[in-house]
Amino acid sequence: MAFAGAPALAGAQDLIPPDTAQLRGRVTTASAREAIARVTWAEAAGQGDSGLAGVVDTILNRLASGRWGGDVDTVVNARGQFEPVLRAGGDWRNLPAVSAAQRARVDTLLNLALDGRLPDPTAGALFFQNPKIVAARAAAGRVSPRLVDFGGRRPVATIGDHAFYGPEPGGAGPPASKPEPGERGLFVLADGAIVEDLP
Repeated sequence: MAFAGAPALAGAQDLIPPDTAQLRGRVTTASAREAIARVTWAEAAGQGDSGLAGVVDTILNRLASGRWGGDVDTVVNARGQFEPVLRAGGDWRNLPAVSAAQRARVDTLLNLALDGRLPDPTAGALFFQNPKIVAARAAAGRVSPRLVDFGGRRPVATIGDHAFYGPEPGGAGPPASKPEPGERGLFVLADGAIVEDLP
């Protein structure tokens, strides 16, 4: 796994999802792990290990929040939340199966996150998108321009083509346009290094 720079990130331990023991208990079944693998692979197959980790952690963060449900099936099948699931009829089971090697990659990232050995590269994100794709759809009139960066909001992390967004201070949705005092954005560069601001 190429996560150069992650151990040196100051405060990285603060990025570990809350109560990983409780989360670990909710992802023990083969079905839950298969759901995470299929959705993660469908969303971020071309985004490298850091991009895969970002989707894994977003799923875990949503599971921890309880806002989308209390189990993996409910979280990944939540209406309109994961585009590949939506395109597959609203059920992760309709997504293409992952290979044994792909499943092993996602399982490794999942296990590292649940063990607290892989800091959350999304800084606790609950939402993500590819802003270029959403902007192109908005320019073509296929979606509202307000969907681009969730209304022009600042991502808390950018990994590959995906921008990740945390909850609003009240917990109701993507983050506000301006970061709160003390909030920071994390960016994973092509070489795997994690920085707090883009060069």
